[in-house]
Amino acid sequence: MNDNQIIALLYEHSIEIFQKCDDRHFGQYFLIRDKFSNRNFDKEFEGTFCNFYILNGPGGLTTKQKEVFFELLSSGEGDLDRIIQSLYNIPGYRERHCFYLSFGTKLLHTLENRLPIYDHNIATVLDLPSQTNTGSFEDKLNNRKRIYLELIQRFDGLLAKPEMADCLQSARISLRKLFEVKSLLWRDELVSDTKLLDSLLWALYSVTRKNHS
Repeated sequence: MNDNQIIALLYEHSIEIFQKCDDRHFGQYFLIRDKFSNRNFDKEFEGTFCNFYILNGPGGLTTKQKEVFFELLSSGEGDLDRIIQSLYNIPGYRERHCFYLSFGTKLLHTLENRLPIYDHNIATVLDLPSQTNTGSFEDKLNNRKRIYLELIQRFDGLLAKPEMADCLQSARISLRKLFEVKSLLWRDELVSDTKLLDSLLWALYSVTRKNHS
C-alpha cells in the first residue's frame, strides 16, 4: 500500500484498530519502557518482553539465544549487523541458524524508540521486500539491511505527512479515553510517534485481512 492508502484505511478502520491496541497491548509496552529506562532487567522485564515481542515459541529464540539477546540489550548494542550475527551464531530450534531481523529491530527500538520495528504485519502493509535465504551469508545479511533501510524510509515518509500527524494525534486522544474508561493511565510520554504508528499498522493488517477473508 502507498502512504495515502494507508492513511485512508487507518481512518476508515480506526475503531477496530483501537480495540486491538488496547490496555493489554500498551500496558505491557509501558512496563517494558519503564523498566528499561531504570535499567531494571529483572525477570518481570524479560518475561514481559518475551511475551510482548513473541520471543518464545517455535518461531522464537531458544533459552541460550534469549540470554545473548538480553546481554546485547543490556549492553546497549545498537549495531544491527552485530545483533543479527550474534544470534545467528547460536543454533536455534532444530539446530537451525537464522537471520532474526524482526528481533533485531525490536532490540534497536527498545534502545531508541524512534526506530521502527519489522514484523510480518508491518512488512505486508508496507509492501517491503521479501527476506531471501539464498546466496552467501553476506548476501542474506545485506538483504536484511536493505529491508530495514526501506522500513525506516517508509516510516519517515509517513511520519512527515501532515495527514499522518493528524491521524496520530486523533489516535492519542482516542486511546487516552479508552484507558480512562477502564480507570487506567495512558502514558503518552512513553509512546513515540514511531511506536504509535507501528501499533496502528500492526493492527491494520489484522483488521483488513479479517475484512477481506
